[in-house]
Amino acid sequence: MSAAPGHTRSGALVLGFGGVLGFSLTVPVTQYALPAFGPQLVGPGRALVAALVAVPLLLARRWPPVPPLRHLPSVAVVAVGSVIGFPLLTAHALTTVSAGHAAVVLALLPAATAVMAAVRAGERPAGAFWFWCLLGTALVAGYLVSRADSRFGVGDLELLAAVVLCALGYAEGGVLSRTHPGWVVTSWALVIGSPLVLGLVLAVGIPARSTITVGALAAFAYLAVGSSLLAFFAWYRALALGGIATVGQVQLLQPVLTIGLAWILLDQPLDPVLIGVGVLVALAVYRAQRTRRPAAETRPTDEQARG
Repeated sequence: MSAAPGHTRSGALVLGFGGVLGFSLTVPVTQYALPAFGPQLVGPGRALVAALVAVPLLLARRWPPVPPLRHLPSVAVVAVGSVIGFPLLTAHALTTVSAGHAAVVLALLPAATAVMAAVRAGERPAGAFWFWCLLGTALVAGYLVSRADSRFGVGDLELLAAVVLCALGYAEGGVLSRTHPGWVVTSWALVIGSPLVLGLVLAVGIPARSTITVGALAAFAYLAVGSSLLAFFAWYRALALGGIATVGQVQLLQPVLTIGLAWILLDQPLDPVLIGVGVLVALAVYRAQRTRRPAAETRPTDEQARG
């Protein structure tokens, strides 16, 4: 028996929020680890550690460590977008811009994901969805622009490219997750991207003047296992259950969560206006979910049942 649509949607939102919560620490933790490891290693290089975890997990669950040939192009798109492109471009941009400045540009990701979902996945959200999508994006971007410096440079171009690649990877990963468990899609992308990442890491190496501390190692471990693996397990499953465009709007909460977590974990000042913005964004996300058009229920495939 398939799950009721309401339960499916609720489960998708819970998983989506869990994934976004995992992503929310990525930018500040990346910036913290940059001096020790450099952008190439702390960016896509963390995927090598994640792949070392993913391969035995695939084998233990009796999945092939590499995707079948028919799925290889799609997995390659996920790898280029989520495993290589987004981490590398974001980490490199953070060498010239602040985490707050980066959050301004990355706030465009949910809207970009919705566009990619329409283009690649054939999703057609209702008109009201686009209204709430743009309103939520404007709220987040408006707040962050008012709190960050407004200079535009190479770092911004890198962040814009990261948004496009990541949105494409999310859309492709969401399509694959309709027929394969999300954790399998994530693991395959990590494995497929590993050779290119390894070549990049060997070519660049660790910065000559780096000082690797326990804190830096802990940050790198989180980026490898938390951001690159576990968060994506939840995220791609959520996209498959609730729709790429619709669930993607949950990511509008990410900049707000990032600032809130920085306040809790790093004792950074908390702007009272942020609380109001967070409430309004949460309302926009909720309204976007309510505009979702009913979809025909489907039975899980044999491959999903195995997951």
